[in-house]
Amino acid sequence: MTEVHAVRRHAAQSDSSEAVEWVRANWVTIVGLILIVAQLWLKAQVLSHAFFRVDDYFFIDWSLSNHLTWHFLGSTYDGHLMPGSYLLVWMLSRLSVYDWTLVSIVDVVLVAAACLALFRLLRTLFGNRPAILIPLAVYLFSPVMAPGLSFWATALQWLPTQLAMCMAINAQVVYARTGRFRHAAHAAAWIVAGLAFDELNAFVPVLLFALTSGFFASDNWGRAAVATLRKYWRAWVLYAAIAAGYVALYLHQLPTSYQQPQKPGQFANVLTVASLMARVTFIPVALGGPWHWTSLGDWALAAEFPPLTELAWSVALLVVLVSLWYRRHAVRAWIILAAWVALTAIVPVVVGRVGLGISPQVLGTDVHYLADSLPVIAVCVGLAFWPMAGEENGYRARPQPLFRQVGATALVVVYLAGSLWSYANYESVTSTAVSRSYLATARVAVAEARPGSVLVDSIVPQQVFPFGGHTSVILRPFTEAAPDQHLTWTTAPSGVLPSLLMFDWEGRLRAAVLTGRSVAPAKGRRGCWTVAGKPTSIPMGSPVYDWSWELGLTYHGPAATLAVDFGGQLHDVQLPAGDHVVYLAVHTGASSMTAQVVGDGPAECISHLTIGEFEPSILARPIPAAAVKG
Repeated sequence: MTEVHAVRRHAAQSDSSEAVEWVRANWVTIVGLILIVAQLWLKAQVLSHAFFRVDDYFFIDWSLSNHLTWHFLGSTYDGHLMPGSYLLVWMLSRLSVYDWTLVSIVDVVLVAAACLALFRLLRTLFGNRPAILIPLAVYLFSPVMAPGLSFWATALQWLPTQLAMCMAINAQVVYARTGRFRHAAHAAAWIVAGLAFDELNAFVPVLLFALTSGFFASDNWGRAAVATLRKYWRAWVLYAAIAAGYVALYLHQLPTSYQQPQKPGQFANVLTVASLMARVTFIPVALGGPWHWTSLGDWALAAEFPPLTELAWSVALLVVLVSLWYRRHAVRAWIILAAWVALTAIVPVVVGRVGLGISPQVLGTDVHYLADSLPVIAVCVGLAFWPMAGEENGYRARPQPLFRQVGATALVVVYLAGSLWSYANYESVTSTAVSRSYLATARVAVAEARPGSVLVDSIVPQQVFPFGGHTSVILRPFTEAAPDQHLTWTTAPSGVLPSLLMFDWEGRLRAAVLTGRSVAPAKGRRGCWTVAGKPTSIPMGSPVYDWSWELGLTYHGPAATLAVDFGGQLHDVQLPAGDHVVYLAVHTGASSMTAQVVGDGPAECISHLTIGEFEPSILARPIPAAAVKG
């Protein structure tokens, strides 16, 4: 028995020592995976506070209104060609419409895939050394992710782009090291996959060429570029063919976009955008900022935060200078990074947004435009400080190990503290409670509405959609998901509509009432204008200016057809027998209305005339009785 126990103890000690050795050998991978899991929890917190907004509503409405055809997938929106994004919206919207939990799960999966792809890329570039944890942390905890994840329409583009970009760079690095063309084919496949989500992936071949010529050749950069072209010419031909084919497709599809590229306009606006994107957005964000945000309700913009914003410029300059002293070819990494930010962030904003009259201050401080740059930031930071695996003479100087470790640790701690502060501050200044409550209440209202009701289109609250969104677009998915209710939408009610409803500012349904100018007959007319086969003029009191109005005629009498002339526009109105209000849409102004019964029909009694616009009645019982909390 003693020998058995001794054998067991020895086996246990052997297993324990093997486990310890395995952990020692793989601790960099373990720490990297722990960091990835930690940031996934952080991203999940961001997503739990976010919700649908702005373009998300149009994407969902557009996907539910179309079949899975090229007409749908190949249409450009706001200058973007993104069939992969449309496909994703189409599938998720049909699984569960306006389901932010489902969207969040998909986003977290994409974030995890992109993080693992970057971790793999860093290991391919630099080996499994502890230093790769620094650029990995820069990528994982960058505050760029906060506004990016809170806007689904943009996350649909940059999350797949980050994944495809990391995989393409990794394949290109392996190709440059082994010369096996199948790795170039893998890179080409990932470029194509990325192009399905974002047209900016057309610049990835340029990035691959810059990285390959800058860090896989020992000559000066000019001669290295020529040598790289010659040595890997098959890959460059393949990448160029993909980019050229995509550009041709993009230009062919661009006319389908309601928004076309514009001239930037005043040069001062261009300078303002570029300056703000560099000073207030890019440099501070690259160091864990911006630390302070300007709230716009459910999202926020980067804001200057003196003195940290100014300090960030000095720190960035110091980091660059140290890398130039320390690492050979570090300048190439910074040039590549600067060129990539200019190509994928500044130039698209200048071409596609400045000319539309959007505030340059808003464009220059919108952090999500930098999302496509995040993997490049991590890669270039690594290349600016550490030689690649197998690279010789990668350093200009070798500072003391203690100096390197203390300096790197201090920068990482400061970066993480600043990033977490930026995340926390972003959540504190933004709120999606209004949007969540509005849509949740509207969902209940549609389910409880009287079947066959007609819903009058209106503008949604500004807190939900700040640019004048319509309920017929944003809330139509709910009515389409409830076909048994037989609810229909109208922008211009016409005829006798006994159940006319509108959504109020909380998402509840109320009776729609026509408000505006009302006129009634004089007392001598016994309470009505008698309209028969001859024209009867009904004065409006004073001229009504040109606009799209609704006329409401309160009448009683037998069934008849009424010919109405308002401002020269002629309308035939069908009047059911009884006491009703009949509505008529007009698009002009006038000082009176003329009406007569068509044919030899009996006379009608019009007791009231109202011209104006529909509003939800504050006196009617709302559906539901109370708004659902967001």
